[in-house]
Amino acid sequence: MSNFRVAAGALLVPGLIIGLAAAASATPSAQASAVIRQSAAAMGVAALRDIHTLRIDASVASIGLSGTGSQWLDLMAPRFSEHAELLPLVQDDGYDGNVVWNRDRTGLVWDDGSDAGRSTEIDTAYVARFALWRSNAEGATVTFAGLKSDKGRSYDVLSVLPPQSKLPIELWFDRATHLLARDVVVDGPQVSTTTLSDYRNVGGAMFPYAVHSETSDGNSSDSKVTRVALDPPDAGDHLQRPASSVHDFSIANGATSTTVPIALHENHVYLHVMLNGKGPYLFIFDTGGANIIDPQVAQEIGAGGHGSAQGTGVGSGTESFSFADVDTLQVGDATLKHQLFGVVPVRAGFGVSAGMTVDGLIGWEVLARYITSFDYAENQVKLSLPGSSIAPANAHVVPFVLAGTQPQIACTIDDIPSECAIDTGARNSLTFFGPFLAAHPAVVPETLTSVGINGFGIGGPSLGKLGRLHSVEIAGMPLNNLIADFTAQTQGAFASPFMAANLGGNLLRRFDVTFDYGKQTMTLVPNTAFTDPDLYERSGLFLVTQSGKVIVANARPGTPAADAGIVRGDVITTIDGAPVSSMTLEAVRTMFTRPAGTVIHLGLTAKDGTQRTVVLTLRDYV
Repeated sequence: MSNFRVAAGALLVPGLIIGLAAAASATPSAQASAVIRQSAAAMGVAALRDIHTLRIDASVASIGLSGTGSQWLDLMAPRFSEHAELLPLVQDDGYDGNVVWNRDRTGLVWDDGSDAGRSTEIDTAYVARFALWRSNAEGATVTFAGLKSDKGRSYDVLSVLPPQSKLPIELWFDRATHLLARDVVVDGPQVSTTTLSDYRNVGGAMFPYAVHSETSDGNSSDSKVTRVALDPPDAGDHLQRPASSVHDFSIANGATSTTVPIALHENHVYLHVMLNGKGPYLFIFDTGGANIIDPQVAQEIGAGGHGSAQGTGVGSGTESFSFADVDTLQVGDATLKHQLFGVVPVRAGFGVSAGMTVDGLIGWEVLARYITSFDYAENQVKLSLPGSSIAPANAHVVPFVLAGTQPQIACTIDDIPSECAIDTGARNSLTFFGPFLAAHPAVVPETLTSVGINGFGIGGPSLGKLGRLHSVEIAGMPLNNLIADFTAQTQGAFASPFMAANLGGNLLRRFDVTFDYGKQTMTLVPNTAFTDPDLYERSGLFLVTQSGKVIVANARPGTPAADAGIVRGDVITTIDGAPVSSMTLEAVRTMFTRPAGTVIHLGLTAKDGTQRTVVLTLRDYV
């Protein structure tokens, strides 16, 4: 499995006054009630009793960019919106009391229907609009979480769960001033901490004029409030979900569709694109990803990088990236104009595990504009203008919501109703998320391999065990005896809550798959590969390339490779006497998919330079 993406939300600027998530139950205790009363008095909440809306403007510095931002809040209902302009990054987001929405700089609007996205915005609205201090805390569950201290100061801490939210939030109140000083949010492996200071009186209420936010993946932002307006006249216009008005895409010569050849390498979709009229460049097409280019490609096309942020993916680490403006992106006869790309060392990173020069990645931005059909059997992708594609009669139409920018569907795993992500950028059939496995241990089969590298992406290798899943069902279609990755990751995307599994290319290749992001549907038509048995390589090796060498990144314990004495760092020089230098990485990996019982003689060079030959007998180990 190899998820190539900047983690959902990593390209978004944190809110100006951030209040996230929650967890608890029951009527506030005496201690919690005392903290609420004391903080209400200190913050002058009573002065807002007759105020209906707020507007907060600020100067913002975030992820190496600077600019301005504005936030509109409805104090009478759970609604808010915010706008940030940190060129080249421009974005809007909000919650209208019903849906969580986002708008990019082109005017494209989409809804986030995931539990994480919805909870984050609900909680943002809850804290920012002073809901804690309203009657019965507006139905939130509030408990006293104890006393905490930091840098010589003491804090009363409340745990709060707003209605319809599923994320926990800690609110820290300074025991000396009783002002809200900090909120801490834990969303799986991601910890977000916001510090509020420089409180000033506006109309009798106290507002923080300095807001510092930081996340455990290394991103931070600072907002300096320049104005707080009570009952601004234009608030109503900003608190509604805007209509989408994107007009930056087309297909040449008045056509309604274009068909592009693709190459499938280990279930990844590769295709050629043109950038600013230059290329072609080899890209991966990934429903789990966004626009990304290598720094060298950005230089070649004259797209300079701006800012500095940290992105997360399937691995435990983070990856630094910046932003670049690309005037034109061409995929076949389809053209997108004025696109924002993340600049990431793709060639050095993805190339290690792909064994070829990968120049970049496309995903969300293309999929959100065109109806996109992946024909795995014919090795082609078709992009169609909205409204120009009709589902065939034998199609299974599956509704999806967006988790950030990635499709999320209802699925059933061993009779457990679940949520699954759809990821054309993943190699394996499916990868389970850690929290789901912890909550549903019966899903884990009795027979599993040892932990090994199961994929590679942003953040480095993805570790997990392998085993056979009894059944995953999509749109009433059961797929049985698939090989699943039972993740061992405690950091990265697969440590996130709310999702059960990531469905990858080895599952999706069994269908003709069409995505209509406007209608939020995925159409599946089983193809000739639908009933193929799910097989895995038979050596236990995970190989990468560096400086033209094929290197062992992992020899999974209990597999033929480990039994033959192959270890991490060994360089494969020959296979059955043939030099590996004349073979692609994919061709080398294919050698280890031959039938069980096949005997292979490998020439190896160890880290210390010593050479040896080992005999490897292939067998099924999963």
